[in-house]
Amino acid sequence: MKKILLFILSIVAINFSYAGEISVRTSIEPSEILIGQQASLKFQLTQGKDDKVSWPQFSDTVATKVSIIEKLATDTVSLPDDKISITAEYLVSSYDSGFYYIPEFVFETATEKVTSNPVGLTVNTVQVNEQTDDIHAEKDVMSAPFSWIELAQWTGIGLAIILIIAIIVLLLMKFVFKKKVKILPEEPEVIIPAHVVALQKLEQIKTEKIWQQGQIKQFYTDITDVIREYLENGYQINAMEMTTEEIVALVKKNKDLDEIRIILKEMLELSDLVKFAKFVPLENDNEKMVLDAFMIVEKTTKEPEVEEIQEIEKISEE
Repeated sequence: MKKILLFILSIVAINFSYAGEISVRTSIEPSEILIGQQASLKFQLTQGKDDKVSWPQFSDTVATKVSIIEKLATDTVSLPDDKISITAEYLVSSYDSGFYYIPEFVFETATEKVTSNPVGLTVNTVQVNEQTDDIHAEKDVMSAPFSWIELAQWTGIGLAIILIIAIIVLLLMKFVFKKKVKILPEEPEVIIPAHVVALQKLEQIKTEKIWQQGQIKQFYTDITDVIREYLENGYQINAMEMTTEEIVALVKKNKDLDEIRIILKEMLELSDLVKFAKFVPLENDNEKMVLDAFMIVEKTTKEPEVEEIQEIEKISEE
């Protein structure tokens, strides 16, 4: 019954979405998976070459219990009559069996609004046949037998390593460190912490407000470059040479960055839409971009060492 209702809603939504100058179609392949498997969710938008279309923004899910695993590269194709087709693809999955309804999403321009068609995803459990499948009971923990020979071998190896290290230390003390060479101390290089540099640049961007002068693309380029440099200098993530998907994948592996992972992902994806899909953000989006950038730096700032604080104070006094 759910699938029949979803089919009817899809037909109605498709007819509505093709009524104006822009149109959108949603598809999911395959529409039936096992728990943990992935499906491809696509949004195909047809619009005028110069249209500015506002896309829906996703966090980690597109529907209840349907998670976004990865956002793939956006594909743009030129069409006749000064039109283009933009396809955004997401890999989605679910870890609970059932039928999930992915609802309509709104795409709009300054004068027109269209709604995507809903789609459904069926998630099945792995079926187990106790009569035909080879199922074994849990086994007890086995204890490894004690071996005097193995103990003697490892003891001999350990003593040999200690003896080699002792000989190396004696040789170094006799021939290398016997004569002490006075070395003039070098002045330590003053390194400004990554978060201080990032906050200074963000403050300048906030003051200049170049998006109000029509330089929207340059604004999104500047502010995301600051965050990429901060991740590179503060967390050794080569973000300047990576795509949004690659950066988010590495951030997921770093517990210190887990708190800002979702904000960072939304920020970079919105910037990609502005820079590559000619998306025109709202004024609130621009102001939120600045606030989010400050939040990312402030929430991930590492506590400086005492010497580092003294150096920063010294630079400020000079």
